[in-house]
Amino acid sequence: MRRLLVTAAIAAALFAAAGCSGERDGAAAPGPAGVPPAGAPSSGVATPGTSPGAPAGSPAVDTRPAGGNGKEVCAAATEAATSSVQTFVSELGKSLQAAGAGDTDGAQAAQRKAEAALRTWGNAMREQSARATDDRLKKVLAEIGTEVGTMKASVESVDENKLQELQQRLDALCAS
Repeated sequence: MRRLLVTAAIAAALFAAAGCSGERDGAAAPGPAGVPPAGAPSSGVATPGTSPGAPAGSPAVDTRPAGGNGKEVCAAATEAATSSVQTFVSELGKSLQAAGAGDTDGAQAAQRKAEAALRTWGNAMREQSARATDDRLKKVLAEIGTEVGTMKASVESVDENKLQELQQRLDALCAS
């Protein structure tokens, strides 16, 4: 149950963060307790259009916000993800509680609803990927859809590191 709470908090924070990404100024934002993210330059100023802290000789990574219909696609993706994540976490919690209480039918019903939320989430990301006119946004949304498609209604199926990496990429593209 403890891992569920940690996973739920991480998932909720990851996908709620996309809604706040428009508040960023483009510079590397401090992490927890004000610590700059790993790889951020000591000056705290990123070179526009490149990945901060990239090793010398490595190709530059385009970190500009998504162009084209990026704002609309980001807003729709964030709304869909937030709703689906909330449903997934809620139903997964209900499933675990029911299983702990010996309510097999209740656990299975909640598990089916959690899996439906995952399908809805993955489908929404793929739909927004298809709508996106920015190739980078199109790619990251498709990757999120694929990753969510691998998840099941269990805590063990959630790859928090992969979701966090994808969310960071999405945040950069959805920044205003």
